Amino acid sequence: MDCRTFELLLDRTEEEWTQDELREAREHAAICAHCRMLWNVRREMADMDRDEPLPPAFSESWKEKIRTEAEHKMNIRLASLKRPLAAVAAVAVLVLGTTVSYNNRWGDSRRSSAAYQAGSDYDAGYGYSASAKRTANTLQSLAAAPEGALMEDSVVFEAEETAYGAADDPSVSPAKIIRTVSFTLKTRQYERDYQQIRDLTEACGGRIESLSISGDGSASSLRRAEFTLRIPSARLDDFISDARSAGNVSAYSESSDDVSDSYYDIQSRLHTQQAKLARLTEMMEKADSIEDLIRLESAISETQYLIDRYSGQIGSYDSRVNDSTVYITLRELSSADAAEVKELGLGERILNAVRGSLETAGEVAQAFIIFLLSALPWIAAGAVLILAVRALLRRRKARREKREQE
Repeated sequence: MDCRTFELLLDRTEEEWTQDELREAREHAAICAHCRMLWNVRREMADMDRDEPLPPAFSESWKEKIRTEAEHKMNIRLASLKRPLAAVAAVAVLVLGTTVSYNNRWGDSRRSSAAYQAGSDYDAGYGYSASAKRTANTLQSLAAAPEGALMEDSVVFEAEETAYGAADDPSVSPAKIIRTVSFTLKTRQYERDYQQIRDLTEACGGRIESLSISGDGSASSLRRAEFTLRIPSARLDDFISDARSAGNVSAYSESSDDVSDSYYDIQSRLHTQQAKLARLTEMMEKADSIEDLIRLESAISETQYLIDRYSGQIGSYDSRVNDSTVYITLRELSSADAAEVKELGLGERILNAVRGSLETAGEVAQAFIIFLLSALPWIAAGAVLILAVRALLRRRKARREKREQE
């Protein structure tokens, strides 16, 4: 074994050497003073690494000291975080409470579920209620009712023949058109435009069939008016032209329904039944038997029922043809919404945006004050509870320290 091989062997512990390596190392150390010195130094260092273990008491005291220092550092760290965490929690509670108060408008006695649900049934495209739209677009069922089986009696049959022969010829008659118009107006001048719609309706000879108003004009509850108007068809176009100038039109819809066929069919049936009734009445005066009187009275009663029914349907058609139905939704714009209207000038849009921001800030400030005042009883109760818990913890800590000192 040479010196290089011996030095490589020293890189491992003697427990890892084989018997042959140990024998060769001893032979080489006996003849080489340098390698023998290295071997002795390595053995002394190994002996230093194998010191006797520390006494248990010494080890426990150091462990306790390390644990105490770690706990002290943790307490210092937690104490430094208490105030920032408390501040963050307080801000979060205030923001959340203010948001809830603002969205739900705490303390506003004018708020009612009916008023705020008024807009839930309105069509997004046209602005009027879905139920009113269905009513306007669904005509009455005008299916012809059976005239009733013709009595086999020759007297009544003769009356039927005479009546049908007297029916009018509707081949040349004016068209019957039902017009329905709906549109939405957005405005910043709500009161002015509201009154303008009412004045225009009165000026053209129309009438307000129904009117629904919601909102109180605040930033979180803008006003909204739902008009259902009946306007004379001859003045409808002029009325629409004037009414659309009351605000910015955001949606418009118009439909025309030609009901001429149904109208004149019912009218023909009505005339037939009226002629039949006249003939039956004439025959009633000439009846000379109780049996004929009973049959004629029954036929007259049935005929009168059909006359009333057809008259009601004709009247409904005439009302819708002569007076068109107009649905108008007048919506008040907030300042922020008004700033987005492209028709406005730049200066007015900037002014509306600033005004809208101030209105929102005022609403939020009111909501914050309302929430803070309404939460004061809970805040006071929480503060009392925290003070009581802290006093109890301090008393327990003082008792523990006193026992340790004894």
